[in-house]
Amino acid sequence: MTTDNTFKMVVLGESILWGQGLYDHQKIHTLVIAELKRLGLDVACNFLAHSGAIIGEPHTPSELPPLEGPYAREVPVSEPTLFEQIETALGGADRDADVKLVLFSGGVNDVDTARIINPTNLRLNEQIDDAFGRQMKLLIERAFYAFPNAIIIVTGYYLFFSDVSEKVLVQNALKAMGFNLSLMPQAVGEIVVDVLGSVLTDTLIERCTRFRDRSHENIRDAIVELTSIAPEVQGRVFFADPKFKDENAVGAPERFLFGVNADLSPQDPTDIAEGRREACERHADRLSPLRQFAAPRATVGHPNPVGAQHYANVILANLRFAVPVLFGIDD
Repeated sequence: MTTDNTFKMVVLGESILWGQGLYDHQKIHTLVIAELKRLGLDVACNFLAHSGAIIGEPHTPSELPPLEGPYAREVPVSEPTLFEQIETALGGADRDADVKLVLFSGGVNDVDTARIINPTNLRLNEQIDDAFGRQMKLLIERAFYAFPNAIIIVTGYYLFFSDVSEKVLVQNALKAMGFNLSLMPQAVGEIVVDVLGSVLTDTLIERCTRFRDRSHENIRDAIVELTSIAPEVQGRVFFADPKFKDENAVGAPERFLFGVNADLSPQDPTDIAEGRREACERHADRLSPLRQFAAPRATVGHPNPVGAQHYANVILANLRFAVPVLFGIDD
């Protein structure tokens, strides 16, 4: 049962909407909720995002449970998938007509950061198209019918590294992520990045740019295609492009993203970083060897408090456009 001013929302996704390394009050969805409450709404949020989540497949459940315990959702594991998160939100029902807003982010873990960064991976375009052109389209369609009265906002991505990123800081970030540039992405033991030549730097940035642009293009195309089938999609499904600039990347002058310190320690608060490290040790059986190394520093390349606020602003701008009456704006 909901009251007239009850605003029920569902937050699905991976580490971006989970808010890797952020305190609760800094997380994107919390900032959105704070604005909705300021408008007088009684917000009820079902927050299901967690680090590492993949979109997955609609009819192939993983049957792996969520991790439990302190800081468990800081640990980058693939399951529950976004499709499974939808089913959890529905609680066994076919639909939930009371939900007014659905936020989700996903796809990067289906492509895999190692594949994005690895210059020897020649199938990047195909992998991006499968994750964002096929899986994301199925996910949007599922959410559209599962929450028939909800505005659905899909968030996009950004450049991890850019032309204005300091080379040494890029080197440190790659070391922290467990990549040896000479053997990328296999090595976890000998993490040595002594030289980041201009050719490799350009290749790295090109691949990051390609991931951002091609994933966004696929999301937009998916929405257009679904609109041609069900015209009401146009008024209910929106794409929130964060539009981070080159200077907002890791190691750039105006950073919206966490990097790592010179000793490769993470840049999020010590209590969160330590809690995540302990949680990663508890749940090591759910992590690959590469992730066992990198997971304690999983904040690398994720929105810091400034980046999270920017994301929240973009989401709210989309919501303001979709439902102006919520913000006291006449049609």
